[in-house]
Amino acid sequence: MSDILENPAALRPVIRVEVHVAPPTMLGELAGVERRIIAIAGGTIAGADFAGTILPGGSDIQSVRADGTIELTARYAVDLGPHGKLLVENTGIRRNATGLEAQSAPPYFRGVMRFNAPAGPLQWLNDSVFISSGRREGGTVFLDVFEVV
Repeated sequence: MSDILENPAALRPVIRVEVHVAPPTMLGELAGVERRIIAIAGGTIAGADFAGTILPGGSDIQSVRADGTIELTARYAVDLGPHGKLLVENTGIRRNATGLEAQSAPPYFRGVMRFNAPAGPLQWLNDSVFISSGRREGGTVFLDVFEVV
């Protein structure tokens, strides 16, 4: 068991994402869960050595549990200019704060991000684990992305 503590994981902030979304399209109850789709209209992504524009056409598919917790999977493409294109998938959970934190804390909004980047200087995006911490303000979702190192 002590081997685990000799190489603890750490988080390194690497990317900031701003996603512009449309109002949800409600699908109703499917397989016992309320479902909706939210179109991704655009946005931006920026890291230390790259920046890009989120292309319209992506989607955020959500399941809303009876307690209001949202399970989500967002997929979208990014134009990185000279670096080519990037595919992004973010799978996560958004829920209200609970317990003592419920009065003052923002909603819990966390995800696991995966990237499909072109070979070259952004190859590292294909080869690491990333988590996101987010918040939604109106029609915009803000995500801070961390590499697990």
